[in-house]
Amino acid sequence: MMLANVACAGAFTFLMFKHHASVLLTWCSVVTLMSLGQLALSLRANARPPHQSVAARDIHLLSLQTVVMGVCLVSVPVWLMPRVSGLELGCVICLLTGLLWGGSILLATVLPAAVIYIGLVMTATIAGLLLSSWDAPHLYLAGLFVIGGGTAIRSVRRQVKQFGAGQRQQYNLEQQGEVIALLLRDYEEQASDWLWETDAKHRCHSSSPRFAEKLARSQDAIDATSLIALLQDVTAAGNTEACDALQAHIEARRPFRDHVVPLVQNGNACWWSLSGRPIHDKNGTFQGYRGVCADISAAKRAEARVAHLAYYDVLTELPNRMLFGERLAQALRGVERNPLAVLSLDLDGFKAVNDRHGHPAGDQLLIAVTDRLQAELDGTDMLARFGGDEFMILDAADANQGSVEALAQRLVRCVSTPFMIGGEDVSIGLSIGIAFAPSDGDTAEELLRNADAALYRSKADGRGTFSFFAPEMDQKLQERQRLVHDLRTALAHGELVLHYQPFVESQTGTITGCEALLRWQHPKLGMVSPADFIPLAETSGLIIPIGAWVIAEACREAASWPVNHRVSVNISAVQFRTRDLPHIILAALTHSGLAPSRLEVEVTEGVLIEDAVAALDILRQIRALGVRIALDDFGTGYSSLSYLRSFAFDKVKIDRSFVKELPSRRDSQVIVQAIRDMAHGLGMTITAEGVETEEQAEQLRATGCEELQGYLYSRPKSAEDLAHGQNEGPVGGFIRSRAI
Repeated sequence: MMLANVACAGAFTFLMFKHHASVLLTWCSVVTLMSLGQLALSLRANARPPHQSVAARDIHLLSLQTVVMGVCLVSVPVWLMPRVSGLELGCVICLLTGLLWGGSILLATVLPAAVIYIGLVMTATIAGLLLSSWDAPHLYLAGLFVIGGGTAIRSVRRQVKQFGAGQRQQYNLEQQGEVIALLLRDYEEQASDWLWETDAKHRCHSSSPRFAEKLARSQDAIDATSLIALLQDVTAAGNTEACDALQAHIEARRPFRDHVVPLVQNGNACWWSLSGRPIHDKNGTFQGYRGVCADISAAKRAEARVAHLAYYDVLTELPNRMLFGERLAQALRGVERNPLAVLSLDLDGFKAVNDRHGHPAGDQLLIAVTDRLQAELDGTDMLARFGGDEFMILDAADANQGSVEALAQRLVRCVSTPFMIGGEDVSIGLSIGIAFAPSDGDTAEELLRNADAALYRSKADGRGTFSFFAPEMDQKLQERQRLVHDLRTALAHGELVLHYQPFVESQTGTITGCEALLRWQHPKLGMVSPADFIPLAETSGLIIPIGAWVIAEACREAASWPVNHRVSVNISAVQFRTRDLPHIILAALTHSGLAPSRLEVEVTEGVLIEDAVAALDILRQIRALGVRIALDDFGTGYSSLSYLRSFAFDKVKIDRSFVKELPSRRDSQVIVQAIRDMAHGLGMTITAEGVETEEQAEQLRATGCEELQGYLYSRPKSAEDLAHGQNEGPVGGFIRSRAI
């Protein structure tokens, strides 16, 4: 700016020298001196530290300098305007115009100084023009200077905004750069990843301290060393192959991502994942590689754990169903040369122990059973857990019936010995089913199915034993599966019906109600015994929809009986697992209109053994509906007394096994008398089932049993037969009076 001022003053003095030369020379000298002074101030300002901000005092000083310099520059040209004309006046106006726009450009970054300067030049020029003349040309020029000054001020304002935005952007970039640098330092110091860099010859340099730390080497030892050489570790499996693949990427100058290199550090296996890309200068010359490395050992171990869990049982660490199936399939490939056996094992009584002592105790028992079973096996046998209390054994060492039978005997014997769990002796049993390959099947699926069929026979024979597969077992298993298939459609086809067996008041013979009993009229097999299809319905889960239908149908039928007759429905333990049983009962009562007090739900001890807490909660919900609850088959379980204390049943039913031997066995008489005393003391009524003779009925009446049920009074009959009085014995026609 100083040079521009001096040049303008000198050129103007030269052009206008013939007009008042002394004034022009003086003016040129003053401008030069002031410019030199401004130069000195500028040099002083430049000595300020680069990050020191401009103070408001500096802006005021600059504004003052601008006023003084502007007055100095404009004063003489304006003074000359009334004294010159023609070409000389044009030169003066051109100079003032240049001063106006030149100053606005030079001062564009400081808005206050620029506005003062433009205003000063514009005002002085207009004043000079008007002092010269008020004619049209002068007024026109004055108007142009007004427009030019306004335009210059607006231009300055726009440039100030742009300059400010640029400064703010620059400041933000600097701040971001500082933050990025800080984060990068923190990343290198604390993160699990670290940075590395190589030159064009693939030698490391400028790598982060974390890289050196992970390599357990000094920074100097890393620099100028090949990256591949740093990663090579002959003690790590797969390291050589991984390094060779990485070398191929680098030599081809290809970018790579998540390249895993296995290593061994402090005796432990670890894995590093490297990502990198080639770097080039502005001319495209290869400069080396820059990348990041991460220790993924934890993720690799987690991945290995997941893979382990896919093939091994979490609790016992035994192979699971998937791994056993794969090993069995492999063994079957050589079965012609080496016969094998598959043993299907199931613990007898485990569920009762698990429910009585809790799941932690059940887990301890499974681990103890696993240890005992493994102790009886040699190194060629494979023990697997299929879930719950189901185990499988693969004997692939030239298995024969004699050796496998001896093994099965040892297994049954070792498991039958009591276990010490939680300070108590716990006894369970073991049932085994055995199938041989290739005689009993040449595929894994077939062998497993046949071993399960043999296991089913062992359980049917009384448990605690073993059975070899026989072809008829497979036939029975297939028949069982067909029966389950037919049972799935039985309800929809109307094949299921209810029969009813009455209860009678022991002293008067008055009918008090009936028990609803489920029957299946198979289209081909005829009447299927409940003992055959009820267990199938429970194991297949079909008992849930069937049981809901039984409750609804029994309530619907009983709604038409005399109001003093109730209906009793048996509930399976499986139905309690759904937690919807109270809602099912409520819906049946609502739709039928049956009074809740006329419905009686019969449960066995097995319902409570499976999950006593949940079962008792459901029973309380059912009781809250107003429904009566009876404990069926009382006296046959080991913990009925504890359940009587946990829940106030309305009635207990004496099991038919005690009633059958009541006349001939003194102990049965004592047990029945004890049940009577206990039930009456707890406010419960008693029903004896299985009454077939008058002698049994007389003794039960003498004992104080309120209700009797059995063939002596009536066999189970359909609702239609009962309605028409087709009953033998004292209760013939007892439902004739019902409102139908």
